[in-house]
Amino acid sequence: MPLGTAIHNIEITLGKGGQLARAAGAVAKLIAKEGKSATLRLPSGRSV
Repeated sequence: MPLGTAIHNIEITLGKGGQLARAAGAVAKLIAKEGKSATLRLPSGRSV
């Protein structure tokens, strides 16, 4: 997935269901990738 991709309905723990960026129009952007981990910029401006 290329950097800058818009993502929604993000699951933090596998099998727990979407927990982040679930509201209509809310998206997070992929800002970094490292192996199997990724850093996202949430709509609030916070990075996770």
